[in-house]
Amino acid sequence: MPPEALEKTSRCRPGKHLLGTGLAAVLSLSLMSCGSVPSGRNASGVTADPPSSPQAKTTATDAPRAYQGPAFDADRAFKQLEKQVAFGPRVPNLPSHRACRDYLVDILKPLADKVELQKFDRRVGGKTLAMSNIIATWPGEGGKSQGEKPGKEGVLLCAHWDTRPTADYEATAEKRKTPIAGANDGASGVAVLLEAARLFKRTPPPVPVTIVLFDGEDFGPGIENMFLGSKHFAANLPADVPQRGILLDMVGDKELRIPQEQYSLTRARDVVAQVYGIAGRLGYRQQFPEEVGQAIEDDHVPLLRRGLQVIDLIDFDYGPGHSWWHTLQDTPDKCSPASLKAVGDVVVEWVYSQGK
Repeated sequence: MPPEALEKTSRCRPGKHLLGTGLAAVLSLSLMSCGSVPSGRNASGVTADPPSSPQAKTTATDAPRAYQGPAFDADRAFKQLEKQVAFGPRVPNLPSHRACRDYLVDILKPLADKVELQKFDRRVGGKTLAMSNIIATWPGEGGKSQGEKPGKEGVLLCAHWDTRPTADYEATAEKRKTPIAGANDGASGVAVLLEAARLFKRTPPPVPVTIVLFDGEDFGPGIENMFLGSKHFAANLPADVPQRGILLDMVGDKELRIPQEQYSLTRARDVVAQVYGIAGRLGYRQQFPEEVGQAIEDDHVPLLRRGLQVIDLIDFDYGPGHSWWHTLQDTPDKCSPASLKAVGDVVVEWVYSQGK
């Protein structure tokens, strides 16, 4: 099959891109997408290896649950999803974008040990976009700061909080100009991490935790102007950044099914095995099947290129024939508290299983 046949649905659809299962072994992690992405190295000069025949099988154990604190509250998480959508489009330079950013910071400040904005600008289409990654940290059990413990002992949890400024796959040209609500593509991952943050406050995790909410993931319209926040973070990594982590993206779908993303399998196999083993042990095998999915360009790729073992948990099959992605149909009614709980339970259990 030629490379041009590998894009999801129509050719060169803007946004997250996929490479076909079984063919990713011959494609580089520079992620060729309609010729718009430079191949080989990123700004740091670090080259990532291509996926190569990953195997999906993992082995679950019968170990007792590591997390013994308050339960992940699915309804609370879903309300956080709805709250983000209620701000309107979280598109850089819009008042709704700034209002949502300030809200997320206000939520995280009383929960985390430290919250900071990593501000950056990007010139796109003749205008300067003002963006901010939101970074929250927890010292871990015993109160040690991340700087006092090697970064490899901590964990990194990520999602993007911005939304697409255009509904690329609406039927009419007028609708295509409209920003999407981003209930699933944006708000769902953030909602899970906000609820996880509440649990970290109640029950200190055994290792340092860093949550990063990326801005500019979905701006576009081309791939060269996407993943802006994760690229900026990867180019400016803290010296003590955790070496392992999870990215959450599009995890709210009512019919949730998250196969094992190929770049994650290739560059962070141990993390994949841990996470999917936990999912099976907690009874979420239907939502986390032990099968190889697609190779997806997403915010984890700039981190993989820097040598971090960060996996992408993403259900990139949203609506009939993937028809709700980047449309005005990406609304809260397409999402489910049960899906947020499945993901939240697995992520929280993974965090508390570290250092055991």
